[in-house]
Amino acid sequence: MIDNILLDVRHLKKYFPIERGFLRKTVGYVKAVDDISFYIKEGEILALVGESGCGKTTTARCILRAIEPTSGTVLLKVDSEMVDVTQLKKEELRKVRRYMQMVFQNPYTSLNPRMKIKEIIGEPLLVNKIAKGKELEKKIEELMVAVGLRPEYMIRYPHAFSGGQRQRLVIARALALNPKLVICDEPVAALDVSIRAQILNLFMELRDKFNLT
Repeated sequence: MIDNILLDVRHLKKYFPIERGFLRKTVGYVKAVDDISFYIKEGEILALVGESGCGKTTTARCILRAIEPTSGTVLLKVDSEMVDVTQLKKEELRKVRRYMQMVFQNPYTSLNPRMKIKEIIGEPLLVNKIAKGKELEKKIEELMVAVGLRPEYMIRYPHAFSGGQRQRLVIARALALNPKLVICDEPVAALDVSIRAQILNLFMELRDKFNLT
């Protein structure tokens, strides 16, 4: 057994059924993810590289169980114990999700346009009963500073920010629960080339500061 493994994915599969006819009979499957295995040690950065449609996003969402995998195991280290995420019940999964968060591909669609920034970043803290009141506001300020944004911007709505700033906000939200693992789904694909290096450098800084994987 290799030491310091945080995430161990074994023989992960996700097949989507192909249905036809009035009765929606299954006539085949799209094998979006077909027997993929890898592991990540604590503090590492791992990139899945492949052409559009090869299953990168599906793999990420299966790891988080945002969608249910067809088969395989996803082992995550939680308090020094490896837990199979695929076997957890709903309440157990909700608790474990504090340890793993996701940064989505498009910052223009992953932020609720009707919520202020302080509501977007503070929501995970409120839902998990970690902070409220002045303590919550202080935590939001710290997260915004950590991703390079001014705290006074928290009363604004997402439309007031550029693409690069929105992605920083998404990252701040992902860091709110102090996760050990952050899964990023092409986090710079929707950004201008000039902004991409800034976001990648930010990830490197946050990895060292928060001991992220």
